Amino acid sequence: MPDKRPRGLARRPDFAVTAEDRLLGAPGAVEASGFRDAQGAGGAPDTSQSTDREPTARRRPLKVDAELADQLRNAVLFLRGRGRPALTQNELIDELIDDGLDHIRTELNDGQPFPDLAAQAGVRSR
Repeated sequence: MPDKRPRGLARRPDFAVTAEDRLLGAPGAVEASGFRDAQGAGGAPDTSQSTDREPTARRRPLKVDAELADQLRNAVLFLRGRGRPALTQNELIDELIDDGLDHIRTELNDGQPFPDLAAQAGVRSR
């Protein structure tokens, strides 16, 4: 009787979570790694599994200049040592973009929401 098992790797590796994701606390990195500890990096309490967090928002990938990505990573690690031990890159990106958009709305659009020009032009969002 022929063997019907798939050829190749005995188990398929999971490339969805990188070491950097685990280091920076990307959502899902702790669960996917199979490692759960009561203490996070540097002995800080692990708050990544807090039950009072909101569900993760739907995310769209954005391309960022490599130098900015390095600065972002360094800023996250810096802030983690200064009172925000569970901060992730995604959380910091969201905060920075929100602050920037608020500034632009206030300065250039009298604090009003931006018009949805893509919908007016018939462009479908992804």
